[in-house]
This record gives sequence, C-alpha cells and structure tokens, in this order.
Amino acid sequence: LTSNTVPITNWVRYAKQQARYLNAKSDFTNQWFGSGVNLDTSIIWDGNGTNRNAALTIFRHFDSASVVQGLVGPQPKTAWILDYALLERIHYLLVAGFDVYGNFGHQLITRMFMDFLRLEGESNFLTLLPKDVRHIEHSSWYKNQSVQLSDFLQRNIAPFEQPTNVVYKTADPKRELLNMIEEKLEPVLDNRFDIVETGFSKKNEALLSQVNLIRGEGLRHVPQLIMIMIEGENGKEQLFTLIHNNAHSNISSLFDEEGNRDYANDDLTLVRGVIGSYPAAYLSLTEEQIPTLVSVLQKINSEEDYVALLDKFAVRRSSSEFWPFSDRVHRWYKKDQPIEFGLLDYNRFENR
Repeated sequence: LTSNTVPITNWVRYAKQQARYLNAKSDFTNQWFGSGVNLDTSIIWDGNGTNRNAALTIFRHFDSASVVQGLVGPQPKTAWILDYALLERIHYLLVAGFDVYGNFGHQLITRMFMDFLRLEGESNFLTLLPKDVRHIEHSSWYKNQSVQLSDFLQRNIAPFEQPTNVVYKTADPKRELLNMIEEKLEPVLDNRFDIVETGFSKKNEALLSQVNLIRGEGLRHVPQLIMIMIEGENGKEQLFTLIHNNAHSNISSLFDEEGNRDYANDDLTLVRGVIGSYPAAYLSLTEEQIPTLVSVLQKINSEEDYVALLDKFAVRRSSSEFWPFSDRVHRWYKKDQPIEFGLLDYNRFENR
C-alpha cells in the first residue's frame, strides 16, 4: 500500500487538535485547583500496595524499546505521569488501533500522535514541581526544537498555573520529586534488576554498580545492548545487560535523530538479567575480572578502546564458542525470567 500522509500537514492538524484539548484541560484544572487545594504526590497511584505496574521504566534502544516494571537504573532525564485519559489514548493508539502491517503513513501518524501524548505525560509530571522551575526543566528537555514544536509548546497551550503542595528542601526539586515517588511506590517496586544478591562479593557488586556512573562522548562507540555473563567464585553464573543510553538535545524530530544527539551526556545502565531483545555483543568473564571490566569501560574513548574490550572478553559470532555460549545465555534467561523468556534476536549482533 502507498503512504497516506503528508508529515507537516498532519503534524499541524494534530497540534491544533491537541492544543484545543489541553487548553480545555488547563482551564478546568486551573479552576478546580484555584480554591487553594493543590497537587501533591497523593495523586500518584500506589498500585494498591500490590500492583507492580504502578511504576514502569522505558528503555529506548535506537529503533526498538523495552518496558520493564519498577524504577530501574539511575534517575532518568524525563518522566511521565499517566492519568486515565492519557493511558486510554496510548492504548488505543499503540495497541487496539495499531496495524503492524499498516503502510508508512499509518506508522508515521502513529509516531506523530505519540509525540503529543508523551509531551502530555511529561507535563503532568512537571505540575508537581515548583512553578518557577517547570518551564526551565521542560526547556532543558527540548533544546533546539523545531519552530512548529516551539510554537506548540509556548503559544498554543495555556499552562497549568497553580502551585504545587509538594514541599521542596533542595535546589534540585526534580531529584527530590523522583525520590519521593520512589519512596511512595517502594512496596510495589520490582528490584529483580538490581545488582544485589548475585553471589559476588559486596566489593564486586559495588564495582559493577559504578558502571551506572560512566558518562561521556567515548560511549558513542558502545552499542545499544551488550549482555555479560559472569561466573562467580562460587561457580554460579549471573547474566547482566549493559544498556547504552543515548542523550539528545530533544527527541521532537523523527527524521534527524543524529542531528539531535548529545554525545557528551550519553551514559550506561547495568542491570542484572535480560532487558531488550537485540544484543549487539556477548562478554564472558569471571568474578575476579570484574575490576578489569569496569576499568576498561570507564576508559573507553575510541573505537580501538572498545575493540580492545571485545578482544579481552567478547564471544564473537565468528567464534566456535558462540552457539554453546548462546545456549548458556538462553538457559539462564529461561530459568530466571520465564515469563518474558524468548529467543534473542541476532539480526543486530555485531562482529567488530
């Protein structure tokens, strides 16, 4: 089938419709909360103390993504709060109304409308921040945006004008707010991806956790997903996923992602277990080699540095050990995560 969309025309049309909806929503909420009753973290659903879907973390791996229960990894740059109306529209857009065999136009329009829903979820989160930092924080998420998006953000939507009831004590209210949300949701948070109770020494667990602090332009040479098998001194194996988080000045453009990349702020997230379906490399090492692994990751600044990491630890697809190692990975995955388990896809597995 041929495409049935013109990008700019549809973007403008959707922007007008969404702005009309958000203007009406802002008018209602400004009136509702204008009586002195203001928002605080009590609006956050706690999963009734049992539902782990109250908190979800989204990892985007370039052109695929993973959604996992819990607040996984270090605090994110952006966050959403979903109300019922927003959750319902996301469901009908991406699940009930999405045609996986649809033409390019269908998929493009879906992505375009999801941009507006993402912005709405982000705005819900910002309403809990102090009034004077909302715009500053939001602007930091959308640097160098297009003229159309700037117009949509700044002139087409009436902002939520009411103060928050959340009391802040530091100069970093976003971090405070995320900490409050984590504390509130603690009973339902899924911590199975945490680097704890691995059977490794506490010192080596702490070293592995240091990987989450690695940041910088040198990470541009690291692929989106690496899976790492480590054999402990007790003889038991643990599987980890190393996720490369791509930083952007903004994510408002569908066609020029490279132009919006902010390599200096790329970072890594290391989790115990499997996240993602498309590993680009396998590493295999023993617990005593953990300090070397962390040290090498911290010093990556070039393609040659990354290849040296592979030379030291990789099980390349050209290796005679690749398929036996693949079987070990899948056995571990099936035993530890039987509900999500499936065959990993090697279409993006590199051989650098």
